[in-house]
Amino acid sequence: MKRALLLLLALLLALVVRPGDASVRAEAEHLRTAGEFLSLLESGDYERAHALLDGQARDDYPPGELRQAWESLPPRLGPLALRRPGRPDRLGGRPGVLVRLEFEEQAVEARLRFNRRGRIDGLWLVPADLRVPLPPAGVDAPPAVATPLFSEREFPVGDLGGTLSLPRGQGPFPAVVLVHGSGSADRDGTLGPNKPLLDLAYGLAERGVVVLRYDKRTWLRASTLSPESTAEDVQVRDALRAIRLLRALREVDDRRVFVVAHSLGGYVAPRIGARDPDLGGLVLLAGLARPMYEAVPEQIRYLAGRDGLYTELEQASIRESERQRDELRAHLDGGPAPKRTPLGIPIAYWRDHAATQPVREALALGKPMLLLQGERDYQVTVDTDLRLWREGLAGHPDASFITYPTLNHFFMPGTGTPNPEEYRRESRVDPQVAADIAAWIGQR
Repeated sequence: MKRALLLLLALLLALVVRPGDASVRAEAEHLRTAGEFLSLLESGDYERAHALLDGQARDDYPPGELRQAWESLPPRLGPLALRRPGRPDRLGGRPGVLVRLEFEEQAVEARLRFNRRGRIDGLWLVPADLRVPLPPAGVDAPPAVATPLFSEREFPVGDLGGTLSLPRGQGPFPAVVLVHGSGSADRDGTLGPNKPLLDLAYGLAERGVVVLRYDKRTWLRASTLSPESTAEDVQVRDALRAIRLLRALREVDDRRVFVVAHSLGGYVAPRIGARDPDLGGLVLLAGLARPMYEAVPEQIRYLAGRDGLYTELEQASIRESERQRDELRAHLDGGPAPKRTPLGIPIAYWRDHAATQPVREALALGKPMLLLQGERDYQVTVDTDLRLWREGLAGHPDASFITYPTLNHFFMPGTGTPNPEEYRRESRVDPQVAADIAAWIGQR
């Protein structure tokens, strides 16, 4: 299938159309309606755009408010240069469409949520920035779960919602804090129909490990961040608070608390470990070993070349990502500020990010480490990232590595050429991953 759009990172997912699939037909209709709505805004037909709204969105955005919201953007962001094709997603637990609007100075993401009638009942225009949350769900927390092997309860981490999974039986138990990767994510790591962090939490709790998972700060508390925020504000401080809260529980063996971090979380995990000298060790799931701005152009090029053809748009996307990377590199070496930063993330975050040396920091830390990697992962790869970890930790006293031939970036099984479309198919984290983590923790 010809692709009209390069997909950026794991969360930019393509729609796979299957004739006769009602859910896919609904998604296609949502995409059509979203496109019509934005076209009407662009043409200045605010009355007809308003007619596509329903419920609270219809009340919140009468034609005059729509006009004010839309026409306030160009004076601040420059003229609209490109409207990229929409992509389906879930917004507040309901179907939605995300559309990236690239103005001259900054990109904006239009987020449109649909009700059962297929009408737009939620509308948000937000900076197209990984550090902006999706709209909150109608409830603050998922329902508690109780099984013969473990129970769950709500367990806030400061101002963030969290869930504690507690094994049944005689404690104290070892415990882990789950640390997210990039982007805005809830406590379950929800990605389309999949919930990889929930899968891990259940798999570990069933094997006698206490698990604390919590909403990433960018999910519902992005208003507490500023353009000067760094990984310290986005991830590190919350992870350290979660560790302290776990350690204080009577059901937890306070000498056996570990961090289990995914992707970008693995990049900052050694920093978390350095800040907590009593931490039992680190488990990295597809841990990024180099700056994210170096990995993004490679991901874009990979996605563009899957069919052996490069469209003009794909070539332009590759050039733009490489230009942003090169301008950021030059700035970090003392050059001028880049015109556009990679992924629209503020420069303060990138300065701190570039100063992080995860492999070197992990070696100096010397804490026990388990590094897991799916061999079908095209985002954090065996050939680049895992190789850097293996080489850099060659002198580490207690570092173990496990790879899984059929697993992708989220440790879900697949076949054939790795692609982001598979993230939209319902799957589960391979149970062997939780088994391997639990076994490793059990030896410590």
